[in-house]
Amino acid sequence: MPHPPQSPEEKRKSAIKAYARYGGLAFQLLGACLAGVWIGNWLDAKFQLESPFFAVFLTIFLIIGSLISLYQQLK
Repeated sequence: MPHPPQSPEEKRKSAIKAYARYGGLAFQLLGACLAGVWIGNWLDAKFQLESPFFAVFLTIFLIIGSLISLYQQLK
């Protein structure tokens, strides 16, 4: 069953909702990256590691988790 034609106001509101939804997903991915780096650097400093083991591991782990979440939300 086709949708009835939308008014220009309804089209504008729909576009704003879409931008907000997908913009939020982008910030979620960015936040995961930043959290992984920040927490990982803190752990590396706490354990006095010379290589950034925790920073790399946590960043990759949180990015993968964020991508899985993003996939589920878009499905």
